[in-house]
Amino acid sequence: MSDDRRHVKLGFSIWASGFHPAGWRLPEANAHGTFDRAFLRQTAETAERGKLDFYFIGDRVVGLPASQHEAPNEVLRPEALTTAAFVAAVTSRIGIVTTVNTTYADPYTIARATAQLDHLSDGRIAWNIVTGKNEEAAGNFGRASHWDATKRYEWTSEFVEVARALWDSWEDDALVADKTGGTFVDERKVHRIDYRGQHFSVDGPLNIARPPQGHVPILHAGSSEESHEFGARYADIRFVLLKDTPEAKVYYRETKGRLAAYGRTEDQPLVAGLPVYVAETAREAHAKFREIQHLTVAEARLEPLSAALGVDLAGQRPEAPIDEVPALAGLTGRPALILDRARHAYGDASPTLREVALFLKRTHGKQVAVGSGAQVADYIEEQFRERTVDGFILFPPYLPGPLDAFVDLVVPELQRRGLFRTEYGSERTFREFFGLRKPENQFTAAAMAAA
Repeated sequence: MSDDRRHVKLGFSIWASGFHPAGWRLPEANAHGTFDRAFLRQTAETAERGKLDFYFIGDRVVGLPASQHEAPNEVLRPEALTTAAFVAAVTSRIGIVTTVNTTYADPYTIARATAQLDHLSDGRIAWNIVTGKNEEAAGNFGRASHWDATKRYEWTSEFVEVARALWDSWEDDALVADKTGGTFVDERKVHRIDYRGQHFSVDGPLNIARPPQGHVPILHAGSSEESHEFGARYADIRFVLLKDTPEAKVYYRETKGRLAAYGRTEDQPLVAGLPVYVAETAREAHAKFREIQHLTVAEARLEPLSAALGVDLAGQRPEAPIDEVPALAGLTGRPALILDRARHAYGDASPTLREVALFLKRTHGKQVAVGSGAQVADYIEEQFRERTVDGFILFPPYLPGPLDAFVDLVVPELQRRGLFRTEYGSERTFREFFGLRKPENQFTAAAMAAA
């Protein structure tokens, strides 16, 4: 990376009803944010006020009402390409990541849309590629079944090859607009791509000039072997799940180590989602965590907690404080770590069994960033210094309040430590934010080689 990792990378993910499935139930939360233009504008402007690197827009091509208690964001989701255009219009500096499910999309359409978005945003667009986990999506697109991972990634690899060729179908100086001579375009610099592959047959050219960034940068997440290889070959930024520090450090090295096989250097940033609860004081942050947890509608069963801790909790009262449960005395290793992390999240030396079960259900036993601005900054700095990640995507439990709290409390703390920018600098495009070079146009390169 061009900054040699001096600065942590920070993005914000718009979960309109909040990342926590019960966050929208708070009196101060916006439960209708998916379609609220004033709300969406407010979040974009706040993220830009915090000098964040990007505004991340997820997407999903199914609606699952039955998921409302476990994942209300699977019921309603703002359409990402449309939302990206809106965010581009109300901001001027922050990067914008738009998600596209390539399994149920067409490369010409997406190459065209993302190229136009890159022009409208002055080069601030990036493309998050997902291949979809929901089998229900197939029925929305006239398919009998959802493809397996192998076929999805074969399709998506071709999809990217077609999109990149289409972006290159206009050389950077093909649009002449010579009013005196009457030449609008240099036809020698606008090319058919004549792509013929296993899944796609595309003539080209695109009818949008080459994006300002050349190729729109690609983000990708996933845990399968197919996803890892796709990410190593095509992704400019990898989105990962943050693991415990020793495991995360190994994962960081292994993920970067895959890049060499594709002739790439280890400048592919790794960013992880960060559920964050921050307030003026740690006590307030812990209280808010507990309040939201207690609004959870989905049942918190003790059986999964028993399995995770390796103890039999059958017959125990869910409301029993954990210090009053003899079976939990003397635990070591990961079981003890889960209890300690639950104590930290609640700010309570002895949360109840139900509260620990809710913690496990929501976090899978991982640490949650809960505390004052300085404490959350401590956590971010530790992970960055330990090289478990290069940055984070903020997942506020509800909106809009927690985003403002992060910008007002955590960002200044990171700035004081020299870990984050105090102002946007000379970087203007998404690629420049992340130190990614602009790719050479394949047709220009071929013409120069021939000459």
